[in-house]
Amino acid sequence: MSSTQRVISATGERVYLLDRILFYLWLLVPAYQYSDLHVQNSRVGFWGIAALLIFRMTMRDLLRGRIVLASRGLFIPFTLVFVWKFVELVRSPGQLSTALLFFVDFLVTYACCLLVAPRIFSVQTWLVEFRRVNLFALGLAIVAHPFIPDRTDMAGWDKGASWAFAHPNIAAMYPLAIYLITIIMFGMRVKRRPQSFDVLCVAFSVVTLTLTGSRTTLAVLVVATLLSLFNVIVLTYVRYTPGRGAKALSVLLKLCAVVGIAGGVYFAYVSLGAQVIDDKLSGRLSFAVQVLLSANDLVLGVGLLPPGSNLLADNTTRGAGIDGLYANLVYGEGYVGLVIFAIAMFGFRCMASFDRRCSAFFGVALVSGLLFGVTETHFWLLASPLTTLVAVLASTLGTRAGGRAIVSLGARRCRTRPA
Repeated sequence: MSSTQRVISATGERVYLLDRILFYLWLLVPAYQYSDLHVQNSRVGFWGIAALLIFRMTMRDLLRGRIVLASRGLFIPFTLVFVWKFVELVRSPGQLSTALLFFVDFLVTYACCLLVAPRIFSVQTWLVEFRRVNLFALGLAIVAHPFIPDRTDMAGWDKGASWAFAHPNIAAMYPLAIYLITIIMFGMRVKRRPQSFDVLCVAFSVVTLTLTGSRTTLAVLVVATLLSLFNVIVLTYVRYTPGRGAKALSVLLKLCAVVGIAGGVYFAYVSLGAQVIDDKLSGRLSFAVQVLLSANDLVLGVGLLPPGSNLLADNTTRGAGIDGLYANLVYGEGYVGLVIFAIAMFGFRCMASFDRRCSAFFGVALVSGLLFGVTETHFWLLASPLTTLVAVLASTLGTRAGGRAIVSLGARRCRTRPA
């Protein structure tokens, strides 16, 4: 613990180099899990590194006589999330052991993102270094691809370039994260002027994402770009015309965006028809409807299941499960779980609300994750690049603004800083 770098985290603490290295390794474990390698017992690394990080910070707090709790503004939303997931775990229909593993994965993921990460990273260091981690993971997958046989047990594995990842949609998350991070860096003014490396990152991410052929991710990239341009227009107008006029412009542009998206969806439905849309979505829509209609109770759900799993069809035989975050939430955790998820997303949004610019560009990351969840399950439910980007960014932003609690050991008081 003696070797430190002069870097201050979002909680205002000195950052230890070993903690940063351990967190980088923890971030890379999911990339290993998502690879073409038939990984076994990968949770040993995922849980083990997290346990080591928590142990180091706990011992440090005990020696200092106080416990630092980051992300104070998310305590209530995530207490609801964890309690409801535990209730659904108890109700799990015959797959309790498997569901328990994913429940612990979920706990570990958000414990690291919300409690550990703000004590290691500031907003600036998180964006800069997480982009490097994703560049490393994607570059390693491209270089290692010729030496690793393709996995063919997932439907659609050959529809685009996936390199050493198991599926093109999984591979596409990494260039999308690189692209989003670069946009957010300049939006939040972590960087003022673009350098050649930043231009290279954008070009590399757009080219590799296009090669994957992931339609969902390409759509998310387009929406994120438009949202970023919208934010630039509003923030520029606010700078020169503060007051009600700027707020009115922001509301008007958001309303136009909602109307445009809703109108586009309705036009596509009317002109193409439900069957054509379902075909373009590779049958996701019809299968999700079948699975949801087969559930006995959609208010409470059928019980906690691994992401994509269902009681209607075998994932191994079909090559895929329920695609889409929202279908998975409603099926497994019911409408109650969906409402609690919405509360958690609102909590994320509130963590960044202290600053107009940070709030605007955090919204780009959050909306990108939510759109990705329309057809994929990796956001929120799993420790994907999009999950960690949104969760850690929210926690570091909120903690930096004062959303932390300090519990003094041996005293009857809890000192908090207002969010």
